[in-house]
Amino acid sequence: MPLIARNLYLLMFVAMALPSARSSAQQSTDNVCPRDPAAFAQVQSKATDQDPAAETALASCYDLGFHVQPSRSENMRWLTAAAEQGYAPAQYELGRTYLYGRGIPADYPLALRWEQKAADQGDARAQRDLAFMYERGFGVTADPALAAAWNRKAAGQGQPEAQMQLAKALESGAGVTKDPAEAEKWYTKAADHEQPAAQLRLAQLHAHDADCKIALHLYKEAAAGGELQAAHELGMLYLTKKCGADRAQAYLWFAIGARFGRVDSKTQAEKLSPSLSPARRRTALSQAELWIKQHPGADKEENEKEEDEKEKEEQ
Repeated sequence: MPLIARNLYLLMFVAMALPSARSSAQQSTDNVCPRDPAAFAQVQSKATDQDPAAETALASCYDLGFHVQPSRSENMRWLTAAAEQGYAPAQYELGRTYLYGRGIPADYPLALRWEQKAADQGDARAQRDLAFMYERGFGVTADPALAAAWNRKAAGQGQPEAQMQLAKALESGAGVTKDPAEAEKWYTKAADHEQPAAQLRLAQLHAHDADCKIALHLYKEAAAGGELQAAHELGMLYLTKKCGADRAQAYLWFAIGARFGRVDSKTQAEKLSPSLSPARRRTALSQAELWIKQHPGADKEENEKEEDEKEKEEQ
């Protein structure tokens, strides 16, 4: 790992974490259905006057069923009205609805049309969706170079998943020239946004270079975020002398992996169990159970859940 990048990450690790950049969704609170009845009445009035932000917020009301009966047709009507006025947040939401078939049949050409319009206006979420379409070939011919280009645009605006995917492309050379140093930079940015897959990959890089303090920290962060491979690899790391062998800690992390259904972790825990005293084994199992209670999100599915669902729907 380059020394400069290593030192920069170490500083970030020991210092107080910087607040993540606000996402486009967080910045667009005007587009969300208000809970307050008086505010809702104002949204209705402004939407009737063709205010695109209000139309988008009203569409959200029909999507969520706040103040009105939920209605996909009304949701789409108001989103389309706002999108046709060139309002990027509505274009993004409309494109995403067509892309993932939210309550309607998926329509990739329409998804491409609206995501492209929003992306061209600089919406980072739409740029990431476009990259995803080019990655998977949804409605377009799969094109790693275009995927990387759109991911780079979104990553530059702080979109975490785009940062992760751009890092993967730079590491593998998919659509771009291989550049491990730049890949590490984007993995670090994605990890700072608490992307578990990025934390796992950075942990692997640090472990390879025997940067044990950072590697152990990142493995634990990734495991807490649902990357159960991190728990298994953390157990394996504790079995080696590279970062200080600790069989009890290895057993603890294998037990955590096994608890969430990892067969390889279960196998390693069973192999390691006879080498521990009953007291150490009980302590490790108690610590594992406590960790699981403290990290209820650790059993969540992999990132890009929507992408996986779309793959199942592909013909």
